[in-house]
Amino acid sequence: MPTLSVIIITGSKAHEILPTLKIAKKFADEIILVDTGATDNTVKLAKPYYTKLVKTSGTDFSAWRNLGAKYAHGDWLLYLDTDERVPKALAGEILATIKEPIHDAYTIPRHEILLGKHLKHWPHPRVLRLIKKASLKRWRGKLHEQPELIGTVGDLKNFMLHLTHKNLDENINKTLEWSRLEAQMLYNSNHPPMKGWRFWRILLTEFYQRFFKQGLRKDGVEGNLEVLYQMFSRFITYARLWELQRQPSLEKSYKNIDQKILDEWKQ
Repeated sequence: MPTLSVIIITGSKAHEILPTLKIAKKFADEIILVDTGATDNTVKLAKPYYTKLVKTSGTDFSAWRNLGAKYAHGDWLLYLDTDERVPKALAGEILATIKEPIHDAYTIPRHEILLGKHLKHWPHPRVLRLIKKASLKRWRGKLHEQPELIGTVGDLKNFMLHLTHKNLDENINKTLEWSRLEAQMLYNSNHPPMKGWRFWRILLTEFYQRFFKQGLRKDGVEGNLEVLYQMFSRFITYARLWELQRQPSLEKSYKNIDQKILDEWKQ
């Protein structure tokens, strides 16, 4: 019987990791926990469940996933985030699939729960998370990581749940964290200089895509809040990009102002 390793990447996730671990323990042969620098009691809570603890740091998502695969002993790898849940039907399908596989990796449909509601008009992606270890070459991409594989990819039918955007604090903190990485990537790719009109075009495009094209306006208060939040998130990313592009930097500008005033008092 082929064996299954569940790989979970975590930071300070004590508030949400236990259900993921408890469920994984029910059907996985081993659990590899990749700790990227938790400062709360996440690792202590997880100790009864994981098989192997791997400590690391940095901000490279692909490096974390590759590290988890390095220490896994299973024939198959299932990657989970701490806010993702595997229903019983999906677990059964996974075990049946790896017993008699047709492909070397499989996508899993993911249903998004945002602000406590399953938004019908929110995109529900397929995520490539079930991979035969021998077929995984490596993960690539610092932020939006993707695996390089040998072989073919199939699709599972049963879905996993993604319990995200649990409150406004979580939303804002996530935006502040991710926007730094996204802005740096845009800056490194020589994005055109941010002008006033460009901000408005980005925000209005985001509004049109979310409110009209996706139809989030039809998902009640939660849907409309998500439209506003996504606009806010885009604004923060591109405002950070503007900061990176600005010459002189904001820090230098304020130092120059201070120096000018101090010089006046020397006269």
